[in-house]
Amino acid sequence: MADKSIQKIPKPQLKGLLVSAMKFHLPVALTLSAVTTVLFKVLWVDARKSKYAEFYKNYDAEKDFERMKKAGVFNSC
Repeated sequence: MADKSIQKIPKPQLKGLLVSAMKFHLPVALTLSAVTTVLFKVLWVDARKSKYAEFYKNYDAEKDFERMKKAGVFNSC
């Protein structure tokens, strides 16, 4: 009766531990980095590019220079 309550514990994995861990972690890391890169490009880079394009569509450098000159920003002009 005492023999039925005793269970053997499994042997620890001594060889190939890194390989077996990398089989799971490497695809997960690559997938997460790819998703993060795409989201960063779509949500940050493209939005910034469109804001800059919108700003420079109507920007007049000469008009801005004259405004700053009248405000006294430039001492040499």
